[in-house]
Amino acid sequence: MISFSSMQSNNIQTQSSSSPFFNHHHHYFHHLTKSTRPSPRFHHRLLFSPRAQNGDLTTSINNNNYVSVSNLDDNLTRVHKFSKSSSLSNIEETTSSHPLLSSKKLKIAIIGFGNFGQFIAKSFIKQGHIVLAHSRTDYSLISQSLNVNFFKDPNDLCEQHPDIILFCTSINSLERVIRSLPIQKLKRNTLFIDVLSVKEFPKNIFLQLLPQEFDILCTHPMFGPTSGKDNWKGLPFMYDKVRIGQEESRIKRVNTFINIFEREGCRMVEMSCCEHDKYAAGSQFITHTIGRMLQKLGTETTPINTKGYEKLLNLMENTTSDSFDLYCGLFMYNNNSMEMLEKLDAALESLKMELFGKVLEKLEKKVEKGNRLALPTPFTKNNIEILQVERKELEALS
Repeated sequence: MISFSSMQSNNIQTQSSSSPFFNHHHHYFHHLTKSTRPSPRFHHRLLFSPRAQNGDLTTSINNNNYVSVSNLDDNLTRVHKFSKSSSLSNIEETTSSHPLLSSKKLKIAIIGFGNFGQFIAKSFIKQGHIVLAHSRTDYSLISQSLNVNFFKDPNDLCEQHPDIILFCTSINSLERVIRSLPIQKLKRNTLFIDVLSVKEFPKNIFLQLLPQEFDILCTHPMFGPTSGKDNWKGLPFMYDKVRIGQEESRIKRVNTFINIFEREGCRMVEMSCCEHDKYAAGSQFITHTIGRMLQKLGTETTPINTKGYEKLLNLMENTTSDSFDLYCGLFMYNNNSMEMLEKLDAALESLKMELFGKVLEKLEKKVEKGNRLALPTPFTKNNIEILQVERKELEALS
C-alpha cells in the first residue's frame, strides 16, 4: 500500500533541502496536511477520491486523482486541482477552520427536506452555497432537480463534514431526530441551527444534547412557502446567537448564514428566544387559532364579500394549509400559549357580556316606554330572558 508518509519522504529526497523555495512549500504543505486537520481520516480524503475511500486505491491512482511525483510543486498542484474537481470533497474541512483559507461558500446540511426545507434550499443554492439533505422520505428526485445532494443515510451525510446542520423538522420530532443523528462523525465546531416556530424549546434541546464544542444559532423565518413565494423582502427573520465560538472563522460562518436572509431583503430581528416566544404566542399562535376557528365555523366565500371578509378567508386558507401538528406544537412547546388561549376565551366572554348588556338595555327601555312599534314580540321576550340568564352567568364568572 502506498502511504502518505512514504510519498512525502520520496518527494523530499528529490529536492534540495537548502532551497528556500522548497523549504517554504514543505512547511506550508506539512501545516496544511497535519497541523490543521481535525482527524486522521482527513489526509485519506485529501489524497483520494470518494470512490477510492471505499477501497478502490488502484482506480484512484489510475484516474490521476493523486500520483507520486518527484516535484513537490506538482504534488501541491494536483491536490489543489482535486479539491476543486470533487463537489462533495471534504477539503472544506480545512478551509472552514483556517481563517486564511476560509471562503463565503457554506456547506449546509438540511435535516428534514419537506416543503419548507425545499423552499429555503432554493435561496441557498441561488447564493452559491452547497446544500446537502436528509429526510425520512426519499426526496432524491426533487433534490436532483434543485441541485441538492440527498443522502438516505444520515451517517453518509455527516461524513461529508458540513459547516452547518439546519433542522427543518416538525417541532414534535426535533428531539428524536437529534438523538438519532450520528453527531460524533461531524466536525467538532459544527454550527447547529433550527427554523422552528417556537424558540425556547429547541434552544434547551440543543444545550442539553449537543457537546460544548458545537455552535448554536436559533432562528425563525417568519414566513413560509405561501407567504414568501414571490420574494422575502420585508419579511421578518428572527435569530438568537445562543452559543458561538470566539474564533474568527466561526463568527464569520454564523454571520455568513445570517447574511443569506439579509441579502434576500428580510427584516432582520435579533432577539432572545424567550422574547420571541412571548411575542409569538400573542401573534402567531393567536393567528393560527383564529384561522382554525373560522374553518370550524364553515366560513365560505359569498357573492357579496367585503375586503375585510376576503382577508379572513385568506387567513383561514394560510393557517389551515399548515399541518395540525404545527398548530399543536405552537401550543405544547410555547409556555405562553396556554395563557393566550385563556385570554382569548376571556376576551370572547367579555365581548358577549358587553354585547348582551347593551342589547338588554335598549330593549328594556323600549318596553318601559310602551312604544307600539317597539313592543317586544313573544320571540323578543324569549330572547330577553335568555340574554338576562347569560348576563347573570357571565357576571358570576367574572
